[in-house]
Amino acid sequence: MDIHERLRSLERENALLRQQLSTLRAQISASLAPNQLPFDTLFHQLPIPMVLFSLDGLAVAMNQANAQLVATPIDQVVGVYNIYNDPAAQKHGFVAAFESARRGQITTMPPTPYNTAEARLEGRVVNQQFWSETTYFPVYDVANRLILIGEINRDVTDWIRVRDEEHRLAIVLRDRERRFATLFDQLSLGVVITEESGRILDCNRAITAILGVERDEIIGKMILHRTHPEDRERDLELWIELLNGERDSYTVEKRYFHKDGHIVYARMTCLAVRDENGEITFLVRLIEDISARRAAKAAIETGRRLLQDIIDQIPALIFVKDAEGRYLMVNERLARFSGYCPKEMIGKSDDELFAPALAAYYRAFDQEVIRERRPIQRDDDRWTADSLTAFTTVKFPLFDHEGNLYGVAGISLDVTERRQLELERERIDQRLREAQRLESLGVMAGGVAHDFNNLLVSVLGNVSLALNEVSTDHPLYDLLVQIEQAALRATELTNHLLTYTGRHQSVMQRIDLRRAVDEMQTILRSLVPHRIELIFHSSATPLPIEANIAQVRQVLMNLVINGAEAIDGSGTVSITTELRELNAADMPNMEIGADRPPGRYAALIVQDTGHGIDEPTKARIFDPFFSTRFTGRGLGLAAVNGIIRAHRGALKLDTMLHAGTTFAIFWPLATAPDVSDNPSLPSPSTVTSQPDTTPGDGRMVLLVDDEPQVRQVTQRMIRRLGFTVHEAENSDTALQIMQEYGSQIVLALIDLTMPGMTGDELATTLLKQFSTLRIILMSGFSQQELPPHLRTSGLVSFLAKPFTLTTLTAAVTTALSSHAV
Repeated sequence: MDIHERLRSLERENALLRQQLSTLRAQISASLAPNQLPFDTLFHQLPIPMVLFSLDGLAVAMNQANAQLVATPIDQVVGVYNIYNDPAAQKHGFVAAFESARRGQITTMPPTPYNTAEARLEGRVVNQQFWSETTYFPVYDVANRLILIGEINRDVTDWIRVRDEEHRLAIVLRDRERRFATLFDQLSLGVVITEESGRILDCNRAITAILGVERDEIIGKMILHRTHPEDRERDLELWIELLNGERDSYTVEKRYFHKDGHIVYARMTCLAVRDENGEITFLVRLIEDISARRAAKAAIETGRRLLQDIIDQIPALIFVKDAEGRYLMVNERLARFSGYCPKEMIGKSDDELFAPALAAYYRAFDQEVIRERRPIQRDDDRWTADSLTAFTTVKFPLFDHEGNLYGVAGISLDVTERRQLELERERIDQRLREAQRLESLGVMAGGVAHDFNNLLVSVLGNVSLALNEVSTDHPLYDLLVQIEQAALRATELTNHLLTYTGRHQSVMQRIDLRRAVDEMQTILRSLVPHRIELIFHSSATPLPIEANIAQVRQVLMNLVINGAEAIDGSGTVSITTELRELNAADMPNMEIGADRPPGRYAALIVQDTGHGIDEPTKARIFDPFFSTRFTGRGLGLAAVNGIIRAHRGALKLDTMLHAGTTFAIFWPLATAPDVSDNPSLPSPSTVTSQPDTTPGDGRMVLLVDDEPQVRQVTQRMIRRLGFTVHEAENSDTALQIMQEYGSQIVLALIDLTMPGMTGDELATTLLKQFSTLRIILMSGFSQQELPPHLRTSGLVSFLAKPFTLTTLTAAVTTALSSHAV
């Protein structure tokens, strides 16, 4: 019985009690007349607690039942207690109910807690508490005049306790139902509750995810309506057995149709819930979606097959054994090598597959790996039907996620070819070390050239100033000219070094290699002795390349001159241009550019009939300053090396003592096959006189260089041009000077390579602050060292070190008169 039904029952009992009271009152009135029983006797014998009040609220009578209920003597209430003077009666609404009775209404108060401590009565039992249901009713005399107000009290403490307990239990029940409903809906396992007929009564939220349906879409439907047709018959058979009591439950794997049409694989457990008589009250189906598990299992199987396919394709012998030595996996190559198919080896041990000696060797090897718990590698030779084959075998232990060893795996590689390639690898390593050595030489040569150019700035600058101060008939003029010519030859030497390092300025253009070589025939014939015959073989088609024409000519001249000098007596030097297709096998044989990709190249081949080159010389032939001649600087082939690397080309050297030498240079073809024009040979240079100095009008120039000698001679030349010079040894000082003089400085000459803030960084900073400033960046390296944003700014020009007063004057004039680099 729920709490609401209990409350309704109590209301009916109260109504019945009031009816009985009214009947009793009538009976008392009827019986008192003939029998004339004393009212007090009858009043006190009533089992119903009762109090009579006068209309002014004073208690005029109280029976024994009420005295026992409130635990207060009668004489402490009758004639003493007035309901209007009781604050508790006022607070709890008794006064209001009393007033209602005075108006002729029977009023029943709701159950109210009564505490004798609140009643201001003598002789009370302190703090006696109970629940009372109080009814106030009017009392009339025979003339139907209101004379008294009656109060009936009923102890409902037990009823209240029952009510509270029922209320508490109802809350507990609702809480449990709520928790069950929450759990029911939050279960990842689908739950469906059905009748014996199979009609669905309820389901949880997980069914929505599993079948893609809402709850109201399947309530009232038959449970098999979403089962795959092929799975319904078996499910129905087991269902009937369950209903017949032949089984308590059953579990099957079956397929359901998802709402969107795809198949859901599930494991379904059906069980019957029976009452104490064994009758089925409902049935429950627990549905677990195993689609992902099946997919994972399928993926594992696919992965296993993929792994098997992969190891079958690996050119090695591969196996996996368990800890007892039984084969778990082998690849096709191992099975074929052993004379079996893979299935014949799975589950068997070496003793069952191989000769005793070989099986014992394999078993001992496995045991060593298991004992050491680490990979072990061995090299061994095996005889096959064809020949002796060399193998390297690595066996390693296998551990599970808890660190327990469960097997041994092995990979055997056929290393027969490896042994043959070891000598080739050593040769390649030697070439790599040689390339690293040459790279180190290049770095050193670049540093030497840079420092040497700074020294030459001082020499050439001072000579230029001196020549500008003396007349041509002065005794020192010829001496100064000779010093200048020597310094210029030294400049050529540093240019060779920079060419070797790949840092020389190189202006590329599209040229025809065939035409460039043909135009050099006259000059080359004038450079070699008449006893040497030059033979030219020109390509039948143009050979377009992106190159620096001067450097191409330098390479050709160096190789032809070297070839001629290698011939004692008469001989020939052949120069051939042709289109050559290089494949991957050709590139490793290159002395330079072995890392270039195969493809079509424009070939320049210079072959001589000289004495050839021995191996020690061949190893050092491209080193700077190395020469086999008594005269010469030893930079010819070093420059060739730098030029070819700068052009991303390749060089192959074929030589043998007493059999001549062939240099084959391969230039990358230009992207466009047509060559629009080819620069012709330069006309013989003429000596120009020193130009007049450009007047600086006292304008300010900032000179920034970390080399004191360079600053000293450069500031003299700038002052010679009429400018006021401010010197700075580093970028920080230069920034301070610019902050001090600002736009008064019209030009800044800045060394490109300085410690700390470099010249290009300083130039970038100055241009942001001083938009009218013109800048000349100086360097012993190439103009290509300038960052692109400075080359294209229109405010920065370049001056190569070393320079004379003439070249400095031209650079300053250009910088101040033009925005172009």
